[in-house]
Amino acid sequence: MCRFLLYKSNSPILLADLLTRPAHSIIMQSFNCKLRLDMRRPMNGDGFGIGWFDEPRTQGCIFTSTLPAWSNTNLQRLAEKIKSALVFAHVRATTGDTATSESNCHPWQFGNLMWMHNGNIGGFERIKRRLQNELRDDIYLAIQGTTDSEHAFALFLNMLDSPETRVEFSHEELRQAMLATIAQLNEWLDAAGVEETSLLNFAVTDGQSVVCTRYITSADLDGASLFYSSGSEFKSEADSGQYRMVKANRREDVVVVASEPLTYERSDWLTIPNNTLLVITPRLNVHLHPIRDRYWNPRRRQLAC
Repeated sequence: MCRFLLYKSNSPILLADLLTRPAHSIIMQSFNCKLRLDMRRPMNGDGFGIGWFDEPRTQGCIFTSTLPAWSNTNLQRLAEKIKSALVFAHVRATTGDTATSESNCHPWQFGNLMWMHNGNIGGFERIKRRLQNELRDDIYLAIQGTTDSEHAFALFLNMLDSPETRVEFSHEELRQAMLATIAQLNEWLDAAGVEETSLLNFAVTDGQSVVCTRYITSADLDGASLFYSSGSEFKSEADSGQYRMVKANRREDVVVVASEPLTYERSDWLTIPNNTLLVITPRLNVHLHPIRDRYWNPRRRQLAC
């Protein structure tokens, strides 16, 4: 099971303040994750990737490597120099016997859209050919790797009009495409008779809006963990050096979503309930939407809250 985080703010942050310095940074999670469902393989050492945007309506940049995140010197160097107001980061643990290669490292990019995934599509090999056959040629030809995650991104792109040429999308458009992607995957998995559970924690951005999900194809089991924190600034305290989300006013100037909290301040983090879609608008408004399909269980949502 992989780990990911995303950051969106009104002002840029140094990548090191997200990736390497917090007490439970994503680098720490790459070898010491606490909340993954499968603790038989506690390491996320099959590569990593970071993506960031310099300006709205411009294409983002991605750096990936097959080296473990904790031992990559270039990542440490870049994190101390690059600042961005929108960051995606991912550490990978392979699923489905896929190869450890840069083409299989998250995040991926198509036009102005960036995507990453924590989890797996259960029984993916039984729907892979059908999924590929449904894709438009330009989207099919853009697939470089072999993962279920990248194919899910291709399916998401297929739900949009002209994703290769547009520089922005409304957050409602991205939300509807995400819901359509999950619904289509479920339809094909049902038709193929797949009983294996899927974990679909997806995240996508066009550089302005962000849409992510915590989703599992079960009404009874817990999905892969996902949390969010919002406030006026994410920074280290001068006296202790410990990071926390500062809430100096009622405005939300920063939103962080992560597979595991980056800090040990419990009050800073809220659990995203099972089978829920989270939207961060360009103005940093946060909206949580239940995904009301046959796996929706309002009782479990109340318990999570």
